[in-house]
Amino acid sequence: MWACLAGGLPGAEPSPGTPVEARLLTPLSTYSAKPGMKVSAAVATPMCAEGAAVLPEGTELRGTVKRVSKVGLGLVHESASLQLEFTQLEFPDGREYAVAARLAAIDNARERVDRKGKIHGIRATATLSNRFGERIAFAVLGHPAAMIPLFVAESAMFHFPDPEIEFHRGTEMHLTVEFPAEFGQVAACPLPEVESSPEEWAALQDTVNSLPYWTFSKRQSQPMDLVNLLFLGSREQVEKSFAAAGWSGSRANSMRAGVAAIRAIVENGSFSEAPMRTLLLEGREPEIRLQKSQDTFEKRDHLRIWKRDGELDGRAVWASAATRDTGTTFGVHPFGFTHAIQNEVDLERDKVVHDLIFTGCVESVAYVERPRGLRDNGEAYRRGISTDGRVAAITLNGCEQPREDFAWAEPFPQPRRAVRFIRRVTLTARNHFIRDNLVYRSADAARLTYLALRQFDRQAREEGRARRMEAAAHRPPAGAPAN
Repeated sequence: MWACLAGGLPGAEPSPGTPVEARLLTPLSTYSAKPGMKVSAAVATPMCAEGAAVLPEGTELRGTVKRVSKVGLGLVHESASLQLEFTQLEFPDGREYAVAARLAAIDNARERVDRKGKIHGIRATATLSNRFGERIAFAVLGHPAAMIPLFVAESAMFHFPDPEIEFHRGTEMHLTVEFPAEFGQVAACPLPEVESSPEEWAALQDTVNSLPYWTFSKRQSQPMDLVNLLFLGSREQVEKSFAAAGWSGSRANSMRAGVAAIRAIVENGSFSEAPMRTLLLEGREPEIRLQKSQDTFEKRDHLRIWKRDGELDGRAVWASAATRDTGTTFGVHPFGFTHAIQNEVDLERDKVVHDLIFTGCVESVAYVERPRGLRDNGEAYRRGISTDGRVAAITLNGCEQPREDFAWAEPFPQPRRAVRFIRRVTLTARNHFIRDNLVYRSADAARLTYLALRQFDRQAREEGRARRMEAAAHRPPAGAPAN
């Protein structure tokens, strides 16, 4: 069939400072982590030098927790922080090499990583739930009879967010690694040539040609998500592969699910089985809906999968549209909270490929060109979308023994209720005295105005780029006769 692709990161730079993607193998929490604690992460990016692989499958980065600051009772710190130091590269056969690695990013929406690789947690008092609860709490002091019932109801419905940092096994990490000089010029492995007979390739091309370009909303007639993935295998193989990669399912829409979504938004919390809008492919609803939460409701990776008629090489065929949610907005059509989608849809397509390859549940991958341009098939409805127009066709294996299985993560132990109550009171009081004044509010308003203007400028540039691309696409080639 087709040769298995190594799937690297596009645009990787040679060492020193080579971008590397890894999966955390050691669960970490600022509740329990101590300086000097050992940490390991599995290298997920195949690395090559002079056309040959230099890191065997199963290579791990090893290091320690360098610094950790927990919030505790909130007497010293308002937010948690964590710094990791990876210094060794360990091969499966036991060989070890000294490396210098810096954490660049974590695929998580709650925490941020600064330029020095230090991870900063959220400030719980900045969430919508705490801002609302704080106002009610101070109102209770002036009007206890009227406000106490409202305060009790608010406290029962919305919880004070946990400000500590918690990373489960499988957390995606992006690092820059300086490899040993003896490795040579290391970079992500390029995609090898696909090995297939002309008949096999023609059959695959015909299958891709038959795919619709777009999914459609159940309520609206305009195109929504781009079909950019093809899976070959049984339903069990599809579900086992994604479960091993840490993807979960989706709840049906309901009143309870709506309340859980609101709570996740105002508490800046996760909702790993959040409902997904029903999209149709040729009038049919998807058989499978999957997502990977980035620890908040606002940002997640998600896809829908439709069973296709017929088979290819004796395997069932499944079409999919993968997108990444980048934020939440309140809309009218449909009414309620909805997500903004990342315009660079190829990034999400390739993320799915890399996730599945890392599990070892993939037999082969081939990138297949679409037969004609997207612009004639609805791109105007998704202005600003960026894609090379290819479909990633992934052939799955039995996935009997995944390389790593992140299907289940053991929950971290939580502090006692009394500790959580004292922490909330302490952090709320600190926030009130530090920020509820004219000087801080003025500075914060100036900061928000600056960020809004910068975002407006970025959007204006993106729209201008999209208009220029559209004009170039409709411009006749040089030397062509004018109409």
